Amino acid sequence: MPADHSKKRVSDRLLDILIVDDDPMIRLLLQGGINADRFSVSVTDSGSDAIAMCDANPFDFVILDYRMPGKSGLDVASTLHRQKIPFLMLSAFSDETIVQRAARFGALGYLVKPVTPKQVELAIDTALARAGEIGNLVRAVEVSGIVGIAVGLVMVSFGISRMRALEKLRSFCRPRNRTLKEVSLEITNLFELHLDTGSQKSPCDALEEYLKSTDKI
Repeated sequence: MPADHSKKRVSDRLLDILIVDDDPMIRLLLQGGINADRFSVSVTDSGSDAIAMCDANPFDFVILDYRMPGKSGLDVASTLHRQKIPFLMLSAFSDETIVQRAARFGALGYLVKPVTPKQVELAIDTALARAGEIGNLVRAVEVSGIVGIAVGLVMVSFGISRMRALEKLRSFCRPRNRTLKEVSLEITNLFELHLDTGSQKSPCDALEEYLKSTDKI
């Protein structure tokens, strides 16, 4: 079921969202219960259809079931991550392994069924607020990938918060006209090199030198 583009977006408050779940009750509940003044809701029961729909229409947000026949939620998540479409994962199980796996694929949140439309709306708002703190939706998705790894390494090395670590990297990139992805890849490669070669210098010390350098990046 394609998104209804006849609805006019008012002050960017009406978001086009896609619900992907093979449970008809979940689809019916969410499509009928989510606030129509804020969200334009499309649904599908198939991971393959979800990928096709996202290829045809860049949805603002996706609510994605973890387990589905055919293409799984993670298969769809991989496509969403590549297309920079933010999403939340749904599951019938509260499993830390699943939570971590969903996060690695870029999920901005994780909800355990049964869920109510209001819970989903609040989860979307929370995810968007988190994305806003980072800067924008595209940046939020990036932070869960290679940038997220680099942010974690900077957090540990300097003993600072996630947001301060991200800002440290961004401040480092701006005057050198480099992207977060490029810098993050270099940082992770730096750590891997030190671990592989058994260097006497600690990876944290190497990272500090790297970030203080004026000619590295």
